[in-house]
Amino acid sequence: MKKKLFALLAAVCVTLTACTFFACADAADNKDGEYVTDNDKPEGDDSNDNNNENKPGGDATIENGHKIVYAFTADGDTMEITQKSSMYDYMCALKEDGALTFEGTMSEYGFYITSVMGVTSVTVSSTPTSYTGWDWAVYTTITELDGVSYSGEEYTTIDGVKLYKASYGASGVPCVEGESYALVYELSSMSW
Repeated sequence: MKKKLFALLAAVCVTLTACTFFACADAADNKDGEYVTDNDKPEGDDSNDNNNENKPGGDATIENGHKIVYAFTADGDTMEITQKSSMYDYMCALKEDGALTFEGTMSEYGFYITSVMGVTSVTVSSTPTSYTGWDWAVYTTITELDGVSYSGEEYTTIDGVKLYKASYGASGVPCVEGESYALVYELSSMSW
């Protein structure tokens, strides 16, 4: 049993290392968003993914232990932003322009992001009552808009800008010109 658990953990570490390496290589051509990493990598990850000299904005400072981030500020140059535009709509416009790659599935709860720039969600453990895994989370500078609370108190800081963890997925977060958004790859755990 211990050998199987060790082999599973080793496979997860190798997968994360490979995904991080390839995602960072793709990020160098990113013109509309900022793709950055920090030195706090998963155990066993020895890839050199902290070289941001060719990425927009240069070196970014990431706080709160988050691993990989794709961040952008919404503007009318990328797409026409209306009152009905969502972060997902903006992500689709970035994808159309070749500035962002992502995958996911649409459900009754909205769009669930499973991969960004080639880095895919990874389940570490799953039981009938709990889940632990590396997933993509949505962060935004929007805390409340038109009486609706879009994010909680948990936040990360990227280049001095405080972004709050969204209470909604990308398709449920409004896209507002001048507001900032981030897709953050982080370890999440939940029980029910």
